[in-house]
Amino acid sequence: MPRPGSVPKIRTDLAYYGVVTRVISATQFVVAGLAGLGDGALVGYATYVMAKADGTTTPPRAEQPVVTAYVSSAGIFTHIAYTAPLAVGDQLLLLHPNVSTKLHEQADVAVNTTAPDAPAENNILNLAAADIRYIVRHLRLKCADPGASTVTVRLYELVNGVLTEVDSFAITGANFATYHSLMDMFGLTRLVGDELRVTVQATAAGPFAVTGQYSWASAT
Repeated sequence: MPRPGSVPKIRTDLAYYGVVTRVISATQFVVAGLAGLGDGALVGYATYVMAKADGTTTPPRAEQPVVTAYVSSAGIFTHIAYTAPLAVGDQLLLLHPNVSTKLHEQADVAVNTTAPDAPAENNILNLAAADIRYIVRHLRLKCADPGASTVTVRLYELVNGVLTEVDSFAITGANFATYHSLMDMFGLTRLVGDELRVTVQATAAGPFAVTGQYSWASAT
């Protein structure tokens, strides 16, 4: 049976093998061998430490915090902190949420709302129950023609424990006819977090009808 270090990576959607090539901070590391999978592709995966470079079994061995951001071009991972620092040479398994946690798949949710004029905004989704982690996939949104106005789709996530707007996307008279995906709007294949909110808001002349759908799962 080959040693784990002889396997460059497991190329499936369920698990990827990699070796830490750089530690940036307590919540960021680089695995050069896992570059190029597409920005956001590994968000939500667990970063399981299968073997430490020094051969010991002390933390962070066997810990598996979740990836919160992934930069494809350089293989940079942002994650929830381990209880002890990673080191160059540590061996990791990036585990899909279906492997690392018990997911509870929920029924798809249809979106039928309006984008009101600022400062009001309406929720597309607002997932915030205590002690539950959420994964949102396949979100698509389409807006009625806003004419000369702009409809802004806003993404809110927890940052240092505070729900914060982290990204936004503009729907205008030039692109309203498209069902925009998560990748179109935010450059992500999925949303992952303990609290997630997506809203819509018009600059003027609203409200404008907004339709779509998303799928989601919860993990406890």
